[in-house]
Amino acid sequence: MRALARHTSLKALILGVEKHLRLHTLLAEDIIPYGVHRFDHQTWVIKKTTFGVRIWCSLDDRAISRPILLDSYELPETRFIVRTLRKGDLAVDAGANIGYYALHFAELVGEGGCVEAFEPIPYLADALYASVVENGFASRINVHRAALDEHTGTACIRHAPRTANFGGAHLSPLLTSPKTFQVDETVITVRLDDVIGSRPCTLLKIDVEGAEPRVIRGARATLAASRPVILAELHDDQLRIVSDSTADDFIAQMSALGYRCSRLTPDGTRGHVLYRYAERTPVNVVFDPPGVE
Repeated sequence: MRALARHTSLKALILGVEKHLRLHTLLAEDIIPYGVHRFDHQTWVIKKTTFGVRIWCSLDDRAISRPILLDSYELPETRFIVRTLRKGDLAVDAGANIGYYALHFAELVGEGGCVEAFEPIPYLADALYASVVENGFASRINVHRAALDEHTGTACIRHAPRTANFGGAHLSPLLTSPKTFQVDETVITVRLDDVIGSRPCTLLKIDVEGAEPRVIRGARATLAASRPVILAELHDDQLRIVSDSTADDFIAQMSALGYRCSRLTPDGTRGHVLYRYAERTPVNVVFDPPGVE
């Protein structure tokens, strides 16, 4: 029994040291991929954000988890959602990843509110659900292991399961082949209109690596009925690959629906209006319906 106890204690010590080294390496930006990604309690840690929610972060990811661990992840956008959501609201997180926005949405809307979160990559959805449980948000957040699209069915999603970027998964054109570090998987797709139904929606966050126009086409009834504020990414390269579109096209698509596009300022307020966006650097913007200043 003593030998077993010593073995168990030594194993726990080794795992603790490995986790500490991963965290040190991640924060130093000298990261080395550690095989195919999965959610576990050895390579993931819980981070309490400045807003009080607890989120599982991967020690192998420097695109999403690292800035969350450093309290530097998308601060203007976070300030914006705090100004936008109220108790009892319904919010949507399309492309939820590990759940940073979904968890903060749930904190802001409270017990009487609801969050619909969509994440098709299995290990990211696993981490998201673990964080939902960790915060006691199971009654507030519905985790959909699916991608939002303009049609219900299935689609091919392309991601890189051996890299240090957990945020690059995207719906893949059928006629292109993945790069050597990428894989294609079949995932379920759903239309937002079919999920929301007649419920009023306050905020729609969309970060789906170029599928934003497709998500909007599957949400036209929701937009017409609720006129939600939309926080979305403009990523011209990805829009061309995934939606055969451009950032300018997407702005025009939203304008035709009555939405005005604005940049975010560092303090999370609306900046100048965008009518075009020709830069290749991705940027998060706000689309407002008529009457919102």
